Amino acid sequence: MTILVFPSALEAAAKFAREAGQWGRRVVGASSLDVDPNAEAFDVWARLPFIGAPEFFDALEALVVREQITDLFTPHAPTFHMLEQSLAARLPDLKLMGPGPFKRQMARVTDALAEGRAGLAKASDYGAAPSTLPAEFVAGLLAQVETIHGECSRDKILAICGVVPSAPKGDIVEIGALFGKSSYVLNRVGSWCDVGATLCVDPWNLGLSVQTDAPTHIQEASSGWDWDVVYAGFLISMLGCATGDFNYLRMTSEDAQAQYVRDRTVTSREFGATTMAGAISVLHLDGNHDESAVAQDFALWGPLVVPGGWIIFDDYNWPHGDGPRKVADRAIAAYGSRVKRSFVAGGAMFVNLTP
Repeated sequence: MTILVFPSALEAAAKFAREAGQWGRRVVGASSLDVDPNAEAFDVWARLPFIGAPEFFDALEALVVREQITDLFTPHAPTFHMLEQSLAARLPDLKLMGPGPFKRQMARVTDALAEGRAGLAKASDYGAAPSTLPAEFVAGLLAQVETIHGECSRDKILAICGVVPSAPKGDIVEIGALFGKSSYVLNRVGSWCDVGATLCVDPWNLGLSVQTDAPTHIQEASSGWDWDVVYAGFLISMLGCATGDFNYLRMTSEDAQAQYVRDRTVTSREFGATTMAGAISVLHLDGNHDESAVAQDFALWGPLVVPGGWIIFDDYNWPHGDGPRKVADRAIAAYGSRVKRSFVAGGAMFVNLTP
């Protein structure tokens, strides 16, 4: 199967060529430019006349025959419109791929809005009250978060959407950020709802990431990451997405807690100086999942959660170990009547303290 991409000069054309190449497809590029900046992205590149030129279809047919092209992809709306009307009569054996840019984009928006509305209903269930978030906000959040690597499930994201709007004023603190998937969600929802500043804590360090309570293959998975690259990925995610007051500390949970208690300002080269409240509204524990590590994180940060605040124990339901579950269960038992609500969503335990 050989695919022709025309016009190949668009960025979407080069992206399609890379993806098609990964499928094992041979990809021919063509455009009407004398110099195409994307020419090297294709197995073969050729020049075609502009679509309005009288000789366009003759040149297209010659290229199709010469390169044995079976399919044609275009990210260019006017080109798709013209080919949709004329290709069947001129080159009936050449298949035009996809619904076209107009329909594709409108379907993307329509689908996103449907997911946003459905997600809003689920967020309201998790929040035990009608959500104040717009459906378009939830739609955008769900769409954007898919661009960030991580294991923060959709149910967990919607639960965050459900509980954060009613959280008391205070800081949103995350222990364990990786590439920033849940960091983005917590920051974006917290900023929209004017809860407070967001602080992410992660050493991005191989030695501290190994979870010794987990099976060997899970322990070894940490060594597959270049942790400086993961850290750079976090910065890329959050510099592109963070809103409101946001910052991070690249250090251990223990050292970060000491600085958080001592100071009211967190400073980084990328995000400048951020003033913290010094009291936590939402605490997300997602660091090392060894029982001792989760217990230490909770002992350090749990007492700083204000009445009415939320504690999220990530991976309460985790197939590779029960450290988070044990610590969460002990915390709920110790809090006793101070627990207003608790529930599991997306594998995480959400615990709401009484106001």
